[in-house]
Amino acid sequence: MTELSVSVTAHDREGGPCTVIRLVGEADVSTRAMAEVFDAEVAKHPRLLVVDLSELSFIDSSALRVIMVTHRALDHDGSALALVSPSPAVARILEFIDIAHTIPVYASLAEATAG
Repeated sequence: MTELSVSVTAHDREGGPCTVIRLVGEADVSTRAMAEVFDAEVAKHPRLLVVDLSELSFIDSSALRVIMVTHRALDHDGSALALVSPSPAVARILEFIDIAHTIPVYASLAEATAG
């Protein structure tokens, strides 16, 4: 199993700054760092939090739960969450659970951050 790597960067966009969390590897029940990073970023009250899934090869229900909890917390705060560039394997899972009905999924970071 490939370990999950999580990185956070700030980006400027037309509507103001946004935060990007990039997930690389496999996000599963053993990846506590993911929840810790997401919680820390939500506490900063970003206007837009973007999760880059382009290099994520696997995601399980526990990681999806972190994303859903994050979405609810941001929505409650008047902020937004967007998912971008899911890898083919992750895209299949997201389509299966119809996450786009709840959280927008974009093809690119530029598309997600267009003001």
